[in-house]
Amino acid sequence: MDIKRIDIEYASKDSLNSLVMDKIRHIKTLPYLSVVQSVEGSYDIRLGDGKTYSTGSRGFFIAPSSIQQTITHNADAESGRMICRWVFMKIKLSSLYIMDDIYDFPVILPENYSREMDTVFERLFSAENIFEEYACYYEIVRIISAVALEKKDKVPFCIDSALSYIKENYARRITVGDIAQSVNLSESHFFSVFKKQTGVSPMAYLNGYRLSLATELMIKTSKTISEISDLTGIKDPIYFNKLFRKAYQMSPSEYRKIFKG
Repeated sequence: MDIKRIDIEYASKDSLNSLVMDKIRHIKTLPYLSVVQSVEGSYDIRLGDGKTYSTGSRGFFIAPSSIQQTITHNADAESGRMICRWVFMKIKLSSLYIMDDIYDFPVILPENYSREMDTVFERLFSAENIFEEYACYYEIVRIISAVALEKKDKVPFCIDSALSYIKENYARRITVGDIAQSVNLSESHFFSVFKKQTGVSPMAYLNGYRLSLATELMIKTSKTISEISDLTGIKDPIYFNKLFRKAYQMSPSEYRKIFKG
């Protein structure tokens, strides 16, 4: 692909230093491409229904947006601590394409690139202003571009449209039938195509997307769990807590306490 322009439409960074994350599993679907490093300890990572990989200590994994991630945190055997840091990014190419719709990435960043990425992360997490931060974000894009392969099979238009529908309507009550109707497919055919493309059912994706947005609100706002549940489209707080515990192996309150610090 002949790329004329690269725009970072969204970028954020965060980190975790915890003594209570050993063997904790998270199942989530994020609206952004993720580049995640295990600084102390390691991750086991599976995308969709694919193979499970391990980062090892100081390794990185790359997860595209809109694909279910199953992540297990493995604390360091000696310290019992899990230290990790990550960036979320939305990258647009040639003012038209989202990068992870066009390219595939290795789940685990190869070792030679991992050393380079580690240096960039060190600079990013010590950056003193937004100019230094964005210089690092573009370095991250350069590195993942070096290991990216253009997709042989592009995301079907109906799936791309369905994901857009979910992102625009997640806050209200919607069904699989509503999503299928939005892309002019029968519910059964849409279900089959969607699961083949994303590795999960449409409703599992929708709830995973809602929960991922909920985690951001828990960390970045002081809204109550009930308010967050309602804002993200899961109107029953009891059901929200049940889904959250299944996906993150802890209650929303416990998650907020750990990640908000």
